[in-house]
Amino acid sequence: MPVLPINSANKNIQIPVSETSFGHGKNTDNYYSKKQKALVATTTALGVIASTAILAKSAKYSLKPSKMFKNISKSYLANVKFTEKEVISIGAGSCLGGLIGGYMIDKDPLNRRAKRREALMQIGNISIPILTVEGASKLAKNASKPVKTLSAICGLIVGVYVANLLMNMLSNVLFENTKSRGVKATDFSAHVDDMVVAANYISDAKFVHYIARIIPLALMFAGNEVGTKTANK
Repeated sequence: MPVLPINSANKNIQIPVSETSFGHGKNTDNYYSKKQKALVATTTALGVIASTAILAKSAKYSLKPSKMFKNISKSYLANVKFTEKEVISIGAGSCLGGLIGGYMIDKDPLNRRAKRREALMQIGNISIPILTVEGASKLAKNASKPVKTLSAICGLIVGVYVANLLMNMLSNVLFENTKSRGVKATDFSAHVDDMVVAANYISDAKFVHYIARIIPLALMFAGNEVGTKTANK
């Protein structure tokens, strides 16, 4: 059975490739120090800020601080309606930022491989469910609110499972990993962005618009998970 080495301060551990776990869940160990995790959080935030700035510029909003903060109510973040374009772009920026931070704090080839795979999984798990939620919501746009709500929920559930299936297949081809990851109940709690976007189609209430302002912050969790991912047996 082929093995891949993990270098540590005390010994060289041989881990069978087929047993290497690239679990999508959050790390529960203290593999990285607080300083290292802070660096990943910083690069993730910069990735989110950069992608948001590009979206704002493309929407003809000024990036000059004097204009941005002069009237916050007219700023990009205060007015943008988050759809698949915004969510996928900001999510990709978050994952890229997290991956850069992860590479900065860890040069171990196995851990970097795990981070690359996690970035692929996260981008897919952000993109596919938001597309299915949008599609289901648009199909039911003229229906009653209960039907709209049900279609959005179904779109989210289908999207999570489809994303998991497709990303596992793709990552197994790219990273030659035979251990697939199943869908967990906690996966659905991570799709705050999808739920908020779905709510936009169900209701035009102002509080839904205000809640949507947390989407860039919520998407930072993906980048942090990418940057702190490790290859664990």
